[in-house]
Amino acid sequence: MYQKIIQECYQELSKGQKKVANYILEFPHDVALKSAQEIGKLAGVSETTVIRFCYAIELSGYSELQLIIRSSLMCKKSSLGNYLASKADIEPDVFFHEKVMKNDAKKIQTVSERLDPNDFQQSCQCLHKAEKVYVLGLRSSFAAAQWLGFTLNVLRSDIHMIQPQSQDIIQLMGHMKEGEVLVVLSFHRYYKETIDMARMIKKKGVTVIGISDGQIAPLSRYSDFYFPLATSETSTIDIMPTVISFLNTLVSGMTVQAPEQYEEYKAQYDRVNSGFLFLDGDEFE
Repeated sequence: MYQKIIQECYQELSKGQKKVANYILEFPHDVALKSAQEIGKLAGVSETTVIRFCYAIELSGYSELQLIIRSSLMCKKSSLGNYLASKADIEPDVFFHEKVMKNDAKKIQTVSERLDPNDFQQSCQCLHKAEKVYVLGLRSSFAAAQWLGFTLNVLRSDIHMIQPQSQDIIQLMGHMKEGEVLVVLSFHRYYKETIDMARMIKKKGVTVIGISDGQIAPLSRYSDFYFPLATSETSTIDIMPTVISFLNTLVSGMTVQAPEQYEEYKAQYDRVNSGFLFLDGDEFE
């Protein structure tokens, strides 16, 4: 997989070579079809830099890079295909549920061990101190973003879900400023609108907490604090248990900054008369 090859060498690349790497990861189809000179222009570097990039990741040249990417694109499984393949190796016996859930637990444990603790602590502090918190997640990230927005709204004020289909995004971004926080989720296949909004919002001075999969996923370039929760080969469906666990941990880290404050806000929430909305279990006895 070309993504793995690039990821392993990324930190040793020059600034120009990193531009090439980022372009390839975001637009692999272009590399499969275009010349090194064309890719250089699109990435904002010279043709020579593209060739040197190929040598830097230990390939014989641009032709070998194209061959690897073309082969990868032809064989690429869908997210659903990866999901089904990951379950095919598990014996479908009476302990199937236990095996699947243990696999999820292992993935969560692995991710927890490799996250940067300083970035995590600073992210929690930013969420606690922020005047406003915005949450953005579209398409495959939408369900997790909704969970986070709902949970934060129970615990503090000024939580805003960004929903481009029903909001004037230009007007919304016009009011954003330094001291506010955007939590943005983006998973493979990376939705371009999400990445573009993260880039524009970061320019407003808003602190961006990015949550994605691979170390060098597109969102990593526009995040002040970035948390990769898997690799780009992992199914978007399969990554969700890890995502929800991390979001729960992030919210918990925010609340421990001032436990009494959050308990009081939740108490206010609970005091609102919501009997007309919910049924008690006793009503079914």
